[in-house]
Amino acid sequence: MGAQEYKATLKEKIPYGMYYFGQGMVYTLVSQFLMMYYTDYALLPSLAITAIMFGGKIWDGVNDTLFGLIMDKVRWKSGRRFLPWLKISVVAIPISTILLFSIQDAGNVGLRIAAAVITYAVWDLCYTISDAPILALPTVMTPNVKERASFMTFSGMGGAFAMAFSAIVIPFIFDKAGFFTAGVAAAVICFVAMSLVTVFCKEKYYVKVEAQKESTLKETWIYLRGNKYLFLYYGYRLVSGIVSVSMLSYMAKYCLGDVTAVSLIAIYSMPMIVIVYVCSPFLLKKFDKIVIYRVSVILTAAMYGITYLIGFGNKTLVLLSMAVIAALAIMPSIIMGALPQDCIEYGTFKTGVRKEGITFALQSFIAKVTAAFASANASLIFHFIHYDGSLEVQPPQTVSVIWNCSMLIPMAGMLLGLAFLFAYNLRDADVQLMSDANEGKITREEALEKMSRKYGMGEKR
Repeated sequence: MGAQEYKATLKEKIPYGMYYFGQGMVYTLVSQFLMMYYTDYALLPSLAITAIMFGGKIWDGVNDTLFGLIMDKVRWKSGRRFLPWLKISVVAIPISTILLFSIQDAGNVGLRIAAAVITYAVWDLCYTISDAPILALPTVMTPNVKERASFMTFSGMGGAFAMAFSAIVIPFIFDKAGFFTAGVAAAVICFVAMSLVTVFCKEKYYVKVEAQKESTLKETWIYLRGNKYLFLYYGYRLVSGIVSVSMLSYMAKYCLGDVTAVSLIAIYSMPMIVIVYVCSPFLLKKFDKIVIYRVSVILTAAMYGITYLIGFGNKTLVLLSMAVIAALAIMPSIIMGALPQDCIEYGTFKTGVRKEGITFALQSFIAKVTAAFASANASLIFHFIHYDGSLEVQPPQTVSVIWNCSMLIPMAGMLLGLAFLFAYNLRDADVQLMSDANEGKITREEALEKMSRKYGMGEKR
């Protein structure tokens, strides 16, 4: 096939972004508000919530890894690799989200805990099926590294607008009609938005190495062992995510006076988010993705420190500062899907093995592990300060702890993870050369000769 046949169109990129809008609706609902639902509505004990989050991640570690291996090995009769999985997720995610918020606050606490364990595990499995295939899809839509990055712009836009929209709408829905209604609303939007990708996106491009080899555990190990940049990037995600807390809704409710302050942060951030998206194509063309990622992380950490110094007594400044933090998070969200795609090209070039499934299954796994740590860390803190979700007003010392943890812990996580980002020196132009060599447009020797650095590569293993 010619290169033109591999070129993705705007008609595909917009539905790709819409998938993330639908997925982001339920992810924001779960990541930002599930713990509050457990503590303040389902009235589950804090230690039980911690156990649910960590127990769920043991299950997650199994299903994410296995799914990555399955996705690399399974070949559907249609010849497609990722779209069949996405068709399953379009139905599974909305249903499992509704079940997640169907627990009542009455009855035996043991039964409520059991229901939370089961529904959380089911939702987690469904999210696994939804996440890795959509991240891998651009690798079979175009061989062009820059164009793949443009898919990430649309995915970032979809995810960001989902976060903003859900942050504005969800607090009002559950405040007026309850969490179950909020879950149903998010599920319906999720289904409609995610369905578009299965209609308009097409798989057109397959690297030949994939067709020449049958996927085995040995090949997977060779690929992972030889892909240090994959581990450096995921190392940052893991460290910064483990050292974090999920307290935004609690901070809004008790430090700023109303949970709908989350909505105000989203509203204030929207103009800045639009500016970031307008500037992102220029930035991605002019600078390497990893450089933009580093700068964004440093600025975000600095803003957390500034917000902490402002103090929650000045609500207006805090809202504006948190809106800046939300806007700064957009560039990393755009890039976070493109960097693993670069690592795939590097791994293929170095080892001769190509593994999209395990690469993006690891990303899904790390995203859920870090989200679990953020919630579990918060629930442990609540346990030690004797947080009582039935109280409308918390004691001053509790409010102070919520504020301090909301600002200082995520800042510390970002700073600790910077060592991984500065060790990652894979350049965009070199990745394009690797992609061209992987596709057979140029030889391996020609690619090595033109690269800005050799990345410690000798002969292909």
